[in-house]
Amino acid sequence: MSKKLVIQKDPRSKGDGEIITGNFNSVEAVEKDLKKAKLELFIAQKIGTGLVKRYNNRQWKVIVDISGRMLIIACDSISNNKGYHIKMSGRNIHQLQQRAVVAAGEILERHNLARTKQFDPDIYETLPRDLQDNVIANDAEAEPI
Repeated sequence: MSKKLVIQKDPRSKGDGEIITGNFNSVEAVEKDLKKAKLELFIAQKIGTGLVKRYNNRQWKVIVDISGRMLIIACDSISNNKGYHIKMSGRNIHQLQQRAVVAAGEILERHNLARTKQFDPDIYETLPRDLQDNVIANDAEAEPI
């Protein structure tokens, strides 16, 4: 089922040059990596569902890194490159969901955005932004360019 990489001697080569042939248009995952990816996706979906249920009409991003035991909560509507980091060690899914909701509330509060369910997503268009299209927080200090 999996295709192997084949290295052949290039008949046009005068030296020991070799050409590499194979199908590079498909992803081949090792079984261990596949299990890890499925678990990360499961955790991200559970956390993301809780965030959307609590704070709808926002673009939440959940990044799960099992190897580093870290969960990152971000809102793409606010920032393209900043997020709230949560340590996963010793916590179950329910505890991570609670922490993620608190982190999401902190992100919204830091940018003076309402945490209510009746939130108007058009407000994002009126917020002051930097050159990288990130919302500028009221308490943020200037960042180096």
